[in-house]
Amino acid sequence: MAEAELERLHSLGVRLTPQASEYLKSYSGGMDIVLPLSMLGKFVVSLEDVLSIVTNDKIPSPSVEVRRSPDYTPYAAQIEPNLRFYEDTDITGKSRCTGSVEDFLSYFRARLDRFKVLFKQRATSYPTIDLSNIKPNDGKNVRIVALVNERGLTKNGHIRMVLEDEWGTFPVIFTKKNVQAFEKANGVLVDEAIAVEGKISGDCMFASNMEWLDLPYSREQKRTERDVGILYISDIHFGSRFFMDKSFAKMVSWLKGREGNSELAGKIKYIMVCGDIVDGIGVYPGQEKELVIQDIFKQYEQFDAFVEGVPDYIEIIAAPGNHDAVRRADPQPAISKSMVKSRARLVGSPTWIDVEGLKHLMYHGTSLDSIIASVPNMSNGYSSPEHPMIETLKRRHLSAAYGETGNTMVPEKKDYMIIENEPDVLHMGHVHKNAVAKYRGTVVINSGTFQSRTDFQVRMGHVPSPSIVTVYEPNKLKVSHVDFSGFQK
Repeated sequence: MAEAELERLHSLGVRLTPQASEYLKSYSGGMDIVLPLSMLGKFVVSLEDVLSIVTNDKIPSPSVEVRRSPDYTPYAAQIEPNLRFYEDTDITGKSRCTGSVEDFLSYFRARLDRFKVLFKQRATSYPTIDLSNIKPNDGKNVRIVALVNERGLTKNGHIRMVLEDEWGTFPVIFTKKNVQAFEKANGVLVDEAIAVEGKISGDCMFASNMEWLDLPYSREQKRTERDVGILYISDIHFGSRFFMDKSFAKMVSWLKGREGNSELAGKIKYIMVCGDIVDGIGVYPGQEKELVIQDIFKQYEQFDAFVEGVPDYIEIIAAPGNHDAVRRADPQPAISKSMVKSRARLVGSPTWIDVEGLKHLMYHGTSLDSIIASVPNMSNGYSSPEHPMIETLKRRHLSAAYGETGNTMVPEKKDYMIIENEPDVLHMGHVHKNAVAKYRGTVVINSGTFQSRTDFQVRMGHVPSPSIVTVYEPNKLKVSHVDFSGFQK
C-alpha cells in the first residue's frame, strides 16, 4: 500500500496499530481496503481487524493480490456518458419560500393550474367548467377539475367530497349504487387534484365518474440504443452501526470485475443513489446510540471514499433523503459540495434526469409513509413498495396529501412534486425494501438499502432486504438483482 493510501486512511479517522501499519505497507490491494477499514467505526484498528477484511478470516501471504482478469475490458469504459439534467425540475438554489399565507395560496394555485392544463389534454364527452360557472338545479352533465378540500361519508354511507378551485367550493356525492365511481372515490386523498364527471342536481353534483390524471394506457417500455447497465442504490446510511460495510465493499469490488458476473458488471455506466447516503445526526431521538461516526462531515467522507473506489468511467448521480444534511421537507435541494467533495453529481429530490434517452424521475420517497397510511389496501406497502409507488404515478403527484404522516412539504411557488411528464423509470428508496414493477410503460424501482434491520424496524415489524442492488439493462428491457448480502458476516 502506498504512502498516499495510508494518509487517506488517517484523514478518514483510522488509526493503525504498529503491526497493522507494517502489514498494510506490504499489502498490494491498494485502495480496495481503505473503504471497509474506515467503516469499522473503531478509533484504533488492529492487525486482526485488517486480516478479517483482507482475507475473510484466512491469513494469506501479504504478496497475494486479487486483480481483475487481464482480459476484462468493460464495455462501459469504452463509451462516453449520455446524461441530461433538467434543472427546472430541481429546487436546488431556487427556494424562496418564507411560509407566508400567500406562499400557501400560490402553491395550491400552481398545483391546480397545472393539473387543469394536463387534464384538458384528455378527451371527455362532458364540458369542463370552473366552479364559478356551476348553476344549481340546471341538471347539466359537466366535468370539474379541482382539488379535494374535504372527504367523508353521509349518514347513508355515500361518499361526500367538497371540491375547491380558485373560485370557491362545491359538494359532490358518490353513491354506493355507482360501484366503479364509489370505489375510486374511496381512494381519493385530501388536497389532490382529480377530475369528476356528473350531473348537477340541487346544490351538489352526483358523480358518475372520477379520474386521476394517470399515465396513458398506450405507453410502451422504452429501449436504449446502447447496451449499458444502470445500477440503483439508496439508503446506504454511512455512519450507522447497522451499515453493512463488507457487503458494500464487495459491491465495489464487483464493479471492478472481481466477484463474478463480470459481463454485467462491465456494462455498468451509471450509479443512481436515491437518498439517505448517510445516517445523519439528530434525525431521531437516541440516534447517537446507533452511530459509529458521530461527525456528519466524516460520514460524508465515507461516501467520498466510496466514489473514489468506483471506476472513474462510471457516472454517479446522488440525491438526498430525509437522513441527509439538507432540509427534511420536500422538495429537497441537493447536498452541498461542502459535504460531498468527490466527483459525484449532486441533484435534488425530486429531480428529472435523462439517462441514455430514458427519462428518470428520482425521489427519495418520504411520502410513501403517507400513501401507505392513507390509501386503502396499502397495508403491504412496506413489504411491496411498488404498490404505493404506482399510486404516485396514478395521481401524477409524488405527495398528493399535503403534510400527511410526517411528510413535511414546503409551499414553493411551483409544485415540484407534480409528475408532469411520463417517466421511463421511477426510482425511490426510503422503505429499505427492494421492489421492481412495470406500470404503463414505466419501470418502477425501489432500490432497498445497505443497512441491516434496525431496532426501530424490529419494533415496527418492518423487514428490510439489505445489500441487494438493482441493475437495469434498458437495451434488453431486463432488470436483475445482484445480491451481496451473503458477504456480510
